[in-house]
Amino acid sequence: MNASLTTPAGAAPAPLPDAKRIPIFSTATFYEIKPPVIPGALIGIGAPPTAAALAWDREHPSAPEPSTAEKSGKADWRRHIGSARLTWSKLSGGELERIQGDPAKLIVLLRRHYSFDLHEADRQVKSFFQRNRV
Repeated sequence: MNASLTTPAGAAPAPLPDAKRIPIFSTATFYEIKPPVIPGALIGIGAPPTAAALAWDREHPSAPEPSTAEKSGKADWRRHIGSARLTWSKLSGGELERIQGDPAKLIVLLRRHYSFDLHEADRQVKSFFQRNRV
């Protein structure tokens, strides 16, 4: 074994160069590990944006905030999920939640679960939406 790689028993290992030692537990010492920097994170705290941060923001645009009409439409549909489950018992609550009140998606679900033709599924969806004022 190479003698230069071993340390005598009880001797502390030599610290790594340019590393700051921070005790985490009373029995051990760990070297500081800096978290990764997300390129767009510095823009929010007032630091001038770097070229990398601007490129990251261009490549990863944030989703637009839904309007209040869209929010109320989704909340309105959630109120009708129970009556839709009573009307079509083969549809699960998760499926009905996922379609978010879209009639075209509801028609697809009805055709898949009940084997309706397009005309019958469309008629039932229109009837349900009129009856429940969705």
